[in-house]
Amino acid sequence: MKIDAMMRDIRVISLDQIKLDQENVRFGNDVAQNQREAIKLMLSNPEEAKKILRLAEHIVENGLDPTELQLVTPDEDGNFIVLEGNRRLTALKILQRPDLCPADRGYKGFLKAHHSLTDGVPESLQCSVVPTRADGDVWIELKHTGENRGAGRVGWDSDIRDERRARQTGIESIGRQIRNLIVDNQHIFTNKAALDVFEIDVTTLTRIFSSTLGQNTFRLKVENKILTPQLPLDQIAPALQFMLDMFVSHGYNVNDVRKYENQVITLGHIPPEILPDSLAEAAKGKAKPVQPGATNGGNTDGNKGAGQNIDGNGGLGAQKGTDVQPDADNGSRPGVASDPQSGGTQPGKPDGTENIKPEPQTPPGIRAKPQARARKYLTPWSLKISNSRINAIYNELRAVLRVDECPNAVAITFRVFIETTCDEYARMQKDAGKTVLRWDTNNELRGGGNGDKLVMKVQSVVKHLEAEKKIAAPAAKAIFKRASSYDQPGSVDHFNLFVHGTHSAPLPSELKDIAEEYQPMLEAIWR
Repeated sequence: MKIDAMMRDIRVISLDQIKLDQENVRFGNDVAQNQREAIKLMLSNPEEAKKILRLAEHIVENGLDPTELQLVTPDEDGNFIVLEGNRRLTALKILQRPDLCPADRGYKGFLKAHHSLTDGVPESLQCSVVPTRADGDVWIELKHTGENRGAGRVGWDSDIRDERRARQTGIESIGRQIRNLIVDNQHIFTNKAALDVFEIDVTTLTRIFSSTLGQNTFRLKVENKILTPQLPLDQIAPALQFMLDMFVSHGYNVNDVRKYENQVITLGHIPPEILPDSLAEAAKGKAKPVQPGATNGGNTDGNKGAGQNIDGNGGLGAQKGTDVQPDADNGSRPGVASDPQSGGTQPGKPDGTENIKPEPQTPPGIRAKPQARARKYLTPWSLKISNSRINAIYNELRAVLRVDECPNAVAITFRVFIETTCDEYARMQKDAGKTVLRWDTNNELRGGGNGDKLVMKVQSVVKHLEAEKKIAAPAAKAIFKRASSYDQPGSVDHFNLFVHGTHSAPLPSELKDIAEEYQPMLEAIWR
């Protein structure tokens, strides 16, 4: 392309010579017969009229946009027709002559804006001139049809907008402050949390942590637009990390925190035992008496709670010389006996049981995944399903059907997912020369609706997976047993009750537990 072809034709044109496009696509099927009618059509929609008034008010206050010129083409009368910028031209024409505005389309507002002009409307405008309408169409199309793979205008995402506001005001948003809090304290927060927090829109983070409920839940107070922890960070970290994982791994999004009632439900999924207030109370109960002259176990950091250490993973560590777990009480509870070896407790064991150590527990600060009840969808795992029909079923379970809102549909769909998966696995294995056999007769497993019963399909498939070293033996045995356990949650009979019965209703919490038990089989098939 020649250099001169890349140069724009910029001219200063009298405002009176610049005409609205009477064939403007905004008019739909209408064509304006004259300029006054074109203005009326631009204002025909009340909402659009309000927007043009706001544009006029903005022009009065700030002037014309220096980054954008009117795009015009010459007509047969020696004037110029605006191809791009009709809203701006309408605003200017009415600012010049408010009487052009119909009385019911913001006339009083335009009149007020007119009187606010100190120097009046400019008599001429800089315009970019193209020879014909067709020459302008390519640029109008590019401007108004999105990014066009980068050739069009690329909008700012929430992070970029947030960055600009921070530069303008000198104050970072609450969402950015949350990110900084985690990144600057990675000796407390997990590496996963440091990654997760950047996977969530900064505006969503701001919405959560600037709300009164969010501040109270996480004990992070906002004063004068500054985020301030009200408790030691090792007591705040577990709940905060749990919430981040809900968004990154379990399908939560801004709609789940948009309104107060949404926030109540979403934040209510955080286990109470890992909330900052709960951990603070537990820490008080674990604190060892301080002897005169002692330093409370060598901890002199005023940012940590009394009697606490921060372990290497950011969790709550016990004081040296104790064997107290993060969720243990300070003393015995009903039904829980003391362990004479450690001073801890053993659930359901009689007093005096010897040589029994407490089960090791994961500190709340390094909890990798939320409990099942926090999941919004039944199957949030990443499966690569080659069969389009089965993949569609999986996607409904993964991102469409919310367990808490439609448990019946989820239960039935999950049963279909399991059966179609077993049928497809048997077909694929037969094609590969590794026919799946019935576990009881060693005959070929029959798929489809007229084939073997679902319980036989599940048990035979899981036996085949175990033999092929695609699933661990304990998981295979658990699924084998679950499938045939009569009338138990997750059994085939249990699923059949949901399909055919009128008195059995699935519980969301049960469905989530059931899905997790079948998860190893499904992942082994659809890796």
